[in-house]
Amino acid sequence: MDVLVLGPVQAWADGVAVTVDRPLERAVLVRLALANRVPVPDGRLAEDLWGAEVERPVQRLRVVVSRLRAALGPLANVIGRTPAGYQATVSAADLLAAEAAAQRLHTARRGGDYAAVAAAAREALALWRGHALADLRTIPFAAAEGERLDDWRLSLTVAGLEANLELGAAGEVVTELTGLVARHPLHEPLSCLLALALYRTGRQADALERLARLRRALSEELGVDPAPDTSALELRILDHDPALRASPPPVASEVAKPDVAPVGSDPVQPEPQSWSAPVVSTPMTSFVGRGREFATLTTRLVEPGLTTVVGVAGSGKSRLAAELARSIGQSGRPVVLVELAPLGRAEDVLPAVAAALEAGGLAADGSIDPNGPLPGIIDALDGGAERERTLLVLDNAEHVLGSVAELVTAAHGFSVLVTSQQPLSVPGESVYPLGPLDRSVGVALFIERAGLHGLVTAAERDELVAICAAVDWLPLGIELAAGLTRTLTISQLAQRIDDRVRLLVGGARGAAGGRHTSLRVALDWSHELLAERERAVLRRLGVFAGGCTLEAAEAVVPDGELERGDVAPAVADLVNRNLVTVQTDGATRRFTLLETVRDYALARLTEAHEVEELRAQHLLWCLDLVRTIGTPDDFAAAESVAAVFAEWPNIVAALERAPGTSRATDGLRLAVEMHVPWLARAWFREAQRHYAALTDAADIAAHELAQALSHYGFHTLMTGDLESAAVQLAKAGELAAPLDDPELAQTVRYYQGIVDIERCRLPEAVARLREGERLAVRETQGSSFADALGTALLYSGDAAEALAAYTRSSKVDAAYEDEHGLSRGLSNQAKALLGLGRIDEALATAEESDRYARRLDDRQILPLNDLTRAAAALTAGSLDAAESYCRAALAHEEDATGLARIDLADVLLAKGDTAAARQLLDEFFAAAPGGVPLLAARAISVPLLRAEGDDAGAHSLLERVRAEFAAAGFGWQRYTDRLVTPGLSA
Repeated sequence: MDVLVLGPVQAWADGVAVTVDRPLERAVLVRLALANRVPVPDGRLAEDLWGAEVERPVQRLRVVVSRLRAALGPLANVIGRTPAGYQATVSAADLLAAEAAAQRLHTARRGGDYAAVAAAAREALALWRGHALADLRTIPFAAAEGERLDDWRLSLTVAGLEANLELGAAGEVVTELTGLVARHPLHEPLSCLLALALYRTGRQADALERLARLRRALSEELGVDPAPDTSALELRILDHDPALRASPPPVASEVAKPDVAPVGSDPVQPEPQSWSAPVVSTPMTSFVGRGREFATLTTRLVEPGLTTVVGVAGSGKSRLAAELARSIGQSGRPVVLVELAPLGRAEDVLPAVAAALEAGGLAADGSIDPNGPLPGIIDALDGGAERERTLLVLDNAEHVLGSVAELVTAAHGFSVLVTSQQPLSVPGESVYPLGPLDRSVGVALFIERAGLHGLVTAAERDELVAICAAVDWLPLGIELAAGLTRTLTISQLAQRIDDRVRLLVGGARGAAGGRHTSLRVALDWSHELLAERERAVLRRLGVFAGGCTLEAAEAVVPDGELERGDVAPAVADLVNRNLVTVQTDGATRRFTLLETVRDYALARLTEAHEVEELRAQHLLWCLDLVRTIGTPDDFAAAESVAAVFAEWPNIVAALERAPGTSRATDGLRLAVEMHVPWLARAWFREAQRHYAALTDAADIAAHELAQALSHYGFHTLMTGDLESAAVQLAKAGELAAPLDDPELAQTVRYYQGIVDIERCRLPEAVARLREGERLAVRETQGSSFADALGTALLYSGDAAEALAAYTRSSKVDAAYEDEHGLSRGLSNQAKALLGLGRIDEALATAEESDRYARRLDDRQILPLNDLTRAAAALTAGSLDAAESYCRAALAHEEDATGLARIDLADVLLAKGDTAAARQLLDEFFAAAPGGVPLLAARAISVPLLRAEGDDAGAHSLLERVRAEFAAAGFGWQRYTDRLVTPGLSA
């Protein structure tokens, strides 16, 4: 089914029109189609339909979706429901086709092929049937999207006319351009294009008159001068510059037809993009100024290379980078934008880039090794032959220069844009300094941000120049100064800010750091004009890393003098004054501070001696947030886990600021609450890092410390450090022993049972875990013990009893809708079924486990399920499929000591590739493994020695391995079968 949006909305299925009468239902269908099969959260979808202020948005949304499904009749199944929101298997076919044509247009323009540019523009424009979304303009999102699409239509029109002009058709385009300029009198590119067309038809006087009219319109309507390019064109026309003559038309190239059928015929499904547009928060303000820089950098980023935009704080580097990412991404090129400002450590840079690539669909989940992400990042940026190379944008790199330099050096040959207050100083770097705004642009920015369109007198324009000069024409300074017009007139502001500059910086304005000083002037002056309530809120908001919601601010900011009810109006005032930025993500609004403003706020917080108090409040808010999210279901649902990690910048900041302070105890409590979210995401090393820093907290009760040590031991165990895990769990057991706390004793017993399994003490593990299941104080606790017992039994060789234990566990998980438990438990059931020879059931169960694992982004379970499929394929003799599954699992493995490498060696051995099998096992043994993987690898080594012709070595190893298996109680048939080698049996 296809939806057409470039005009009044139409829907088609198999050449037949689909009627959806009600506007709201049509709007839902369009919104989901525009999402291009990506789920849209309920809150965002509701706000797109009704705006932010609506009662019971989710309930209303469900009613509308239900009516839409009814209207679609037999096609209702195109509207699906996922945990992330509603999703539609439909596409905006005409829009996708127009975007494809636009991509060809941009490619042809870069190659100077104007005939292809004109053809692509015609193809794109032919898809419009009137104003985009014309019948839905009363719906909030459709009004904004319709205007955006109409603006894009105008841009395509300009591109096509420009190409025709270069092809020598000046006379033909004059008429169309004249009409367009009449409708868009302040559109400089249109007026310049018309002037050029007039000049090329011999009408120099008319061309100059056109530009003069533009100059007057800009002055009278906006109080600004034309852009430098416009002024330069005027001079070139006066001078009869020979370069203005039309160049010979290039050879026309073939342009593919768009992949969309005419209305009324069978629409063709366009090829979907395999990547998502960069995640760039939608700004609440327009992009004013930096047009020349934007154009220059857009051209420069077409070619491979490193470009570093360098400028002082407040020069607009981040906004320029975001607009470039948004524009280039909309052109069809893959773009990934990584904001580095929230990162506290240099080692966080590569994981942040890897996460951004995966979030944008440019790298498969888990394809980038978290222990060595750089090679995977480079592979993801390359993308292979199927798509254009990705543009990587790294914003605010000045505090992590070393890590960024390492990354961009490795990414040689790719397009990389970095913003920083200083260059990276690496070979091949092209530094692009970002200086002050031009005078006319700075004034236009002030007028726009102050909301003074048409209200500025001639005398006030001179005062605006003085104000902008006082902050060195820096965008942030201008925006902050514009915010002061809520309190002062322009004249009052000009007088006072000038006095302030003379007082604070005097004759040092030309010295190094002058621009920083002038920005401080704007911030100081903005701060002094605030009431005490707003001052307190501003400095206290600095404690948040990555911004906050209003509810978070209301929980952290108040104190004895500032009440909760004071926060919202204060934040609103700070937003009006441009000191706080609003970011909208669906139904959620976050309030953030630019890094410069946040630094200022934190300095003020230090001066007020409130840092420790606010950090304590912030940590308690994080602790309460995690507890509140986890209380209903103990993070059983993927949405709960995602909700916690949505605030990860704040949580990790609270954790990292706690060690060695009086907050360490609460920091450890926060780490304990994060146990399940870390487990769900398999963030074992991250958890281990924080426990290591916090478990020495002095003032914590014995039962809390025992619980923390037990979790610490578990995460350490999952990193493969079995001995350290055993020590930590022994300490937890010692603390728990004298306490009358059955719950805590069970927690320690459970983790000790897991360690017994991993250390291959299987009889002890079976006994300990059976006792734990018997003593379980809750159903869910019994489920955990049963699942671990099943694994101990499977490794011991009793697949039937293992399956029974796994089944008991999964029944409880299903009853409690524990998705993480079902992901793990069903994966384990598949292994037991495989051991019993019930291969079809095993594969079906593994597939069901995958469903939960993908929702949770569980990178531990997915590769285990691939190994189950590999074992099934090996049993069936499908060696190529078995190898493929093993390699998929190996891509997720963090180190060389997992089962994927062993199972792949086994498959390659079956295929006769003994050299490759030997290399894999050598790599495995070199990593000094232990536990079950070591026994499994020893089992595979026996037939490998035989295949290599070393019968004596194989026989000797066989005897040793059998003894080792007996000592450990190991009998997992998957590997014991490998000891049954013809000619070697005793």
